[in-house]
Amino acid sequence: MSPAEVVLSLVAVRVSDLQGSTDFYRRGLGFTVEREFATPAFDAVILRAGTAGVELIRPKGAAGEEGSDHGNMFSKLVLNVADAATALRRGVECGGTEVSPVVEHASYGMTIGVLADPDGHRLELVSRNGSL
Repeated sequence: MSPAEVVLSLVAVRVSDLQGSTDFYRRGLGFTVEREFATPAFDAVILRAGTAGVELIRPKGAAGEEGSDHGNMFSKLVLNVADAATALRRGVECGGTEVSPVVEHASYGMTIGVLADPDGHRLELVSRNGSL
């Protein structure tokens, strides 16, 4: 199989508040809503940032009432943004939590900050050539 035959389309994450999380990714981080749908097991929204996407899943019934467990396997989503400081501020304004402040890493030519979405999923915000 050649690399062109495989393209990562999206990452699915479980959320506790589908509308609140949709608002966070859309208004806070600039994603666009591609589609909303429901199955017997869950409600979902697919959002895109370019060709990459995130599927927000809110389980129904008893599964939806269980607390989330992030475990120790999934670490973070990395988002390339025009301005990490602005993206971090907007994310916090829309319900996120600052995990690490925006810091310029001159030796790498980038600025990085870390944000947690309303469910605690970490997002590393990276802008090139410094944006502090």
